[in-house]
Amino acid sequence: MTENVPPPPAGILREPQQQRSREKVARILAATTRLLEERSYEEIGTKLIAAEAGVSIGVLYRFFPDKHAIASTLTLRWLDEFLELTDRALAHPRPATAGELTDRVLDAHVRFRREQPGFRGLWFNGPPLPALLDHDEENDARLAAAIRTVLVSDYGYPDTPAFARRAGLAVSAAGKLLNTAFRDRPEGDEAILAEIRLMLTGWLLDRTLPSG
Repeated sequence: MTENVPPPPAGILREPQQQRSREKVARILAATTRLLEERSYEEIGTKLIAAEAGVSIGVLYRFFPDKHAIASTLTLRWLDEFLELTDRALAHPRPATAGELTDRVLDAHVRFRREQPGFRGLWFNGPPLPALLDHDEENDARLAAAIRTVLVSDYGYPDTPAFARRAGLAVSAAGKLLNTAFRDRPEGDEAILAEIRLMLTGWLLDRTLPSG
């Protein structure tokens, strides 16, 4: 008889209300990212994370049932950060051309992947987190909608289902290609990053659209 193994927890057990508790959670998450810079995910346990964070193991378990929950929480927060850095890149003052705008957005995502401690160690080598798949897809949809809105309002792109579909596909493809660029290279594969720019300018920003 095969045992049914429950999926990993979706994240933090509860969001703390008190400032001291929020600081402890932040220390636990930051400690995990530092450890991921030096060790594989499999080598890191909750005792090691607690020691690195300077908290007791009991404090850690007050917020996280295991290290998978810490991984889930980090991943969720990074997905939220993708939205925030996109919004900042889209904010005024906006550049003169749509190509400069998409370059600005792409540059923001590249910088995050280069500079965020522990990102590659968890993003590419952490546990499967099926509970986050829907969140990831929702994130892509929100990113595409934000970019499309600005392209329509400020750069004259059509507010049509065809352009909405193209924006969604382009964002999804760019995300997958960013993963390919950073999977084996901490700074990203420059040839792949150049291809992403070419894709965005030659496809997303092409004003020739199907009628449907």
